[in-house]
Amino acid sequence: MPGIDHEMPLKLIRNRPETALELLRCVTGDDIPPHAAARVETVDCTQAPIEFRADSVVIARDAAGAALMAVIVEVQLRRDSGKRFSWPVYVTTLRSRHKCDTALLVICPDRSTARWCERTIHLGPSGAITPLAIDPGRIPLITDPDQARASPELAVLSTVAHPEEAEDGPALEAMLAGLKTLDQEQRTLYLNYVFRSLPAVTIKRLEEMVTTIRDFEDLGKKYFSHWVAEGQIKAIFNVLDARGLEISDDARERIRRCENPDQLIDWVRKAAVVTSADDLFD
Repeated sequence: MPGIDHEMPLKLIRNRPETALELLRCVTGDDIPPHAAARVETVDCTQAPIEFRADSVVIARDAAGAALMAVIVEVQLRRDSGKRFSWPVYVTTLRSRHKCDTALLVICPDRSTARWCERTIHLGPSGAITPLAIDPGRIPLITDPDQARASPELAVLSTVAHPEEAEDGPALEAMLAGLKTLDQEQRTLYLNYVFRSLPAVTIKRLEEMVTTIRDFEDLGKKYFSHWVAEGQIKAIFNVLDARGLEISDDARERIRRCENPDQLIDWVRKAAVVTSADDLFD
């Protein structure tokens, strides 16, 4: 998947565990059992004397709290023969612990890695385990704003997985419609990921949309003002550090929490002349 890293897909799933079930549906084509809630739960797959820890575990539960399905989520960027010994431990341990069907879902950056990951792992005469691998080709292209609003994290993955199709516009518009349903912190996190992951021509198209389309102007204004603020905060710290001035924890926290661009610009200028970091606030 273009731009895939180890952490971002896991953050998307932690923010909205239902995303793991949606990805599982993309791979199998099967419906997920009706459930009342999906939650990220313990990833500890301990079996003494060795500790195994999956990247993430999502459990779908009914209204009474009983486990209906467990999904182990792994992000695998390359082939690793050791996983063919640890993955069966994850599956059997979680299945035993939660007494429910358990799936191993592996998120891969490309089809070649996915083909390796989804090879059946033979345990011997007693059976085998087959991981379920998902690569960009198996992630649906989301162009329906209503679908993106219902599954904003999946819309983000869709945009990153299909950069060429996203350039045409509908997929980007759908993703932005989904982002508008989230809080500012999540919007910024996801937009940072998308901007890092897309090719330059698609980034330009996205920048145009968040600055010229009325429905998304507020989203763009907040994102770019946050991006500018981050740069100004970094500049303040760099100037103070270069001048050898100690920055107290209180001063550092006050600078980091400031969201006023004019105030930050003033502090950047003062950082070049003050004799103490605390003098910035005089």
